[in-house]
Amino acid sequence: MHRLERTMSWLPLAGFVRQAWSFRNMVYAMALRDFESRYIGTLGGAIWAVIQPLATITIFYFVFAIGFRVQSPLDTPFILWFVCGLMPWFLFNDTLTAISASVTENAHLVKKTVFPTEVLALVKVVSAIIPHLIFLLIVVVMLFFFNVPFRIERLLLVYYFICIVVLLLGIGWLLSALQPFYRDIGQALAIFLNIWFWATPIVWPEQNIPESFRWMFAYNPMYYIVTGYRDALIFPHVVWPNVAQTIFFWSFASASILVGTFVFDRLKLEFADVV
Repeated sequence: MHRLERTMSWLPLAGFVRQAWSFRNMVYAMALRDFESRYIGTLGGAIWAVIQPLATITIFYFVFAIGFRVQSPLDTPFILWFVCGLMPWFLFNDTLTAISASVTENAHLVKKTVFPTEVLALVKVVSAIIPHLIFLLIVVVMLFFFNVPFRIERLLLVYYFICIVVLLLGIGWLLSALQPFYRDIGQALAIFLNIWFWATPIVWPEQNIPESFRWMFAYNPMYYIVTGYRDALIFPHVVWPNVAQTIFFWSFASASILVGTFVFDRLKLEFADVV
């Protein structure tokens, strides 16, 4: 019995899942309030959730498609190829930044001994679904405009969304647990995400890199997701995920979840003393 308890203490993921299910209604309510709070006091309100991605798309399009004349692979329209790669990155970048600061930004909740702090990461993920769906609606309009045929296999996109969520929670729980003790993490994360963005073929095709260096993409989990979004959406026939890349991604994501939940579980009792 003691051995079993000791083993379970090293695997807090099951407890995190139970907490998420037990407090699911609270997570939904907090996520909606979090989304609404972004636009409180603005004249445009939630319409900014549409304007912001459109403005980013327009700027990048003029810089790379018109200025640098970047060509997308396989004769696909550059704007469609680019937007389908930018969509998952927006979700990952914005949500990971929000999760990493979720503990320090909710000090009033963290100091309540009965509050399950591990659900704060889930609140940020659920809150991010609405802007992601708005972005997806923009993409769907573009798919119709470019006459990309609808296929039921394009629902593979749901799988890649799950990949992002798992990756976000694993890395997010780790960073949100460490940030109350090391406040520099927020600043370092912004720099790291900027480097990660340019290291991922989102605004430039991977064919621009010499073939001898392309093996490095296999070790970039966001490459797997960005490529997956494109493969599921923009080609006449859906391209299924590569087996070797899938194995690496889920190995990395699983390790992130285990490490993230372990560190968070070990440190959460000390949050109230440092936030």
